Amino acid sequence: MDTKLARSIMRNTDVALRPGIALDRVSDHLSKHHLPGAPVMGEANKLIGYVSEYDCLQQLMQSSYYCDNAALVEDVMSTKVICESPDISIMDLASRMNADRINVMPMVESGKLVGAVSRGDVMRALVKDMEECKVPV
Repeated sequence: MDTKLARSIMRNTDVALRPGIALDRVSDHLSKHHLPGAPVMGEANKLIGYVSEYDCLQQLMQSSYYCDNAALVEDVMSTKVICESPDISIMDLASRMNADRINVMPMVESGKLVGAVSRGDVMRALVKDMEECKVPV
């Protein structure tokens, strides 16, 4: 597994969001992709933030209470984003995600977002590797 790279399991940039998207659409997007969060990319695929379900929840509760849904993804996203290269090994990525409690890791190459890997993606890859290691009896 040490030689397998995150590139081999990463999702493409269709999981990323763009600025200007309303939070109700962000919620739909996260549900559609079965993700607890997603990177936000600006012009030229530059990573500009990350939005999680947690980030959205407080604002959605407030919007629901006041019947106001004017919040956009950029209003709640975090701009301090931890990211990795798609050339990191899956084992190293698993360790990093576990240590930093990251659910979805944006993959950046030459300053541009090229994809994302979820904790679930890593878990599936590790399980698949374990199954391949089993010796038939």
